[in-house]
Amino acid sequence: MTKCVEFKTHETITGAGIIEISRPEALNALNQNVLDQLSMTLADVASRTDLSVIVLRSAGDKAFVAGADIKEMLNFKSEDAHQFSRRGQAVFEALSSLPQVVIAQIQGFALGGGLELALAADFMIASQNAKFGLPEVGLGLIPGFGGTQRLVERIGYARALEWMTSTERYPAETAFSLGLLNRVVPADMLVQTVESLAQAIASQGPDAVRAAKQCARVARLPSGKAGFEIEAQCFAQRFEGVEAREGLQAFVEKRRPNFRTSTVTSRSP
Repeated sequence: MTKCVEFKTHETITGAGIIEISRPEALNALNQNVLDQLSMTLADVASRTDLSVIVLRSAGDKAFVAGADIKEMLNFKSEDAHQFSRRGQAVFEALSSLPQVVIAQIQGFALGGGLELALAADFMIASQNAKFGLPEVGLGLIPGFGGTQRLVERIGYARALEWMTSTERYPAETAFSLGLLNRVVPADMLVQTVESLAQAIASQGPDAVRAAKQCARVARLPSGKAGFEIEAQCFAQRFEGVEAREGLQAFVEKRRPNFRTSTVTSRSP
């Protein structure tokens, strides 16, 4: 099994750790292997009482995570899709639930599952060249790793729905203006900015930092776990019809999908 997720303590910041996703040849796309490795990594990190802050980052400069691995989903049945969705949700919830503060360090593309992963962090710092979006409807799908719930919480219903239904890619400045990002910095300042903030957090009382995060999480609007199950069901239902097949096949064949032929019918969740 190829190692795609690495954890290490920060070399110069006491109390800080780094989780890095490394599939640069696939723009760090998420597949079952990545989710499994990330799950195991998070279980280890959760038990680390010596750490106050975690930097979540990825390899290369083109993408944070460009999305889920489309080729892996190409032959999914509805049951496969439901399990994949629930698996991703569980892993991302484990990330969100870490006792440490998690900073997502975003460069390049954070699309689809990549944005959903970043949304599970406590906050994001992005370079000016970062791009954000949820393009799943262009494949006949919907976000399935918690994005329908977390994006609404972050930027509000109307704007989140626009993101989910337009497939538009938004620049970092737009994401910042909507409150999705904590900071936007030049690309050559991204690492330094994240490390400076990680240092500031790690230098505080570690128990106090954990308590502050615990209280802040309680204050968040509870979408309820039912929302995640509805998302998983809707995601799985996309694989029962021809629309998702056309979208996924078109992606693999590098062409525009045709959702308006007589063989493609609209379905309600």
